[in-house]
Amino acid sequence: MEDFGLRDAIEIENRKFIVHTGTLLEQGKIISEIFEEGMFLISREYNIQLRREGKVQNYEFLAQMTNEFHERIISELDALYRIRTKLKRFKHPKSNYYLGVLFLRRNLYEEAIEQFRTAIALDKNYIRAYVGLGISYLKARKFRNALEVFQKALIKNEKYPDVLNYLGLTYLFMGDYDHATTLFKNAIQLNPEYVEAQFNLGVALYKSALEGVKDPRAVAVPARVFIYLKQVRAQEKYRTPEWEKECNELLELLKDNNHEIIIPQLERFQLKLVEMLAEKEKIYEFYLRFLYGGRVLDLKTIEHYEPYFLDETKRRERYPDYWNDLGTYNLIRSRGLYMKAIAEFEKAIEMQPDFREAREILEKVKSNEKGFIILLRAILK
Repeated sequence: MEDFGLRDAIEIENRKFIVHTGTLLEQGKIISEIFEEGMFLISREYNIQLRREGKVQNYEFLAQMTNEFHERIISELDALYRIRTKLKRFKHPKSNYYLGVLFLRRNLYEEAIEQFRTAIALDKNYIRAYVGLGISYLKARKFRNALEVFQKALIKNEKYPDVLNYLGLTYLFMGDYDHATTLFKNAIQLNPEYVEAQFNLGVALYKSALEGVKDPRAVAVPARVFIYLKQVRAQEKYRTPEWEKECNELLELLKDNNHEIIIPQLERFQLKLVEMLAEKEKIYEFYLRFLYGGRVLDLKTIEHYEPYFLDETKRRERYPDYWNDLGTYNLIRSRGLYMKAIAEFEKAIEMQPDFREAREILEKVKSNEKGFIILLRAILK
């Protein structure tokens, strides 16, 4: 059976996107990619286990899975813009922050900047929103804007290693190697295990060594860059085929000492390292779809998000946020079960209109329906 795929052109609020979803049978994956005006935005992967009963059944199963994944990607993108429109009627900075993270994760910087700016306008001390806004500007290569935002964030919290690292990276892109080096060292002093800052410091020293040198060929890539690039690769969050490929290709490139090729690739890699709460992306998406999606989430949709709240590695279980998120999810899931139960009682009455017990239970259950949804929305807001 050969690989196959789907392609759709969609328009959302005057933005034109291309969504292409295809299969990689040898790797057992479905991959969906989103483009805007020819520019790649983001890709999503879904691992599959193919059935072995025969080619026809395999094809039908794979076609179904591919189509479902393709439609889900389109639905998620469309939902973000619908939520953005609805959110304009509310003053809830946390929701603006969540939505900003989701746009940022899709490299939709203009939309992310709008949401983070709104969150800050509603809460001047929302440090995370400042960080999100600064990252959005940084990734969009609007370095002066990023500089201003990170400086404000630093005034509000001087001991935030991420802000020091991102501010240092901004200075580095602006060619101010002294400021960049100092900030990376400050971040490392606060967190000696901060390998991304260690790597960025190596790049700053490398760029500084190249500045004004007569013969660039005489400058070697510092050992620190190699050492900490390998340490970045060794971090658990980067142990994916995509990151491993990126790191290995960059390591090979560094050996050639061809600075004109190395520098742009290092810069691209540094910006890619700047991520924001990737592990909570689907959790934020779930909350926003529940609060502002405009459609009642059915139980199947709710349970689709369950794996993102669970931690099979047990690492996150030592954090209170993990249990808070999981408890909130289970409350929302109970709402889904509640609606499922109502549908089942209604089915019983449909089959037997004089089923008195089912009718009495249904009346009692439905009398509390509005209170349940009010409770859940109050908890999330």
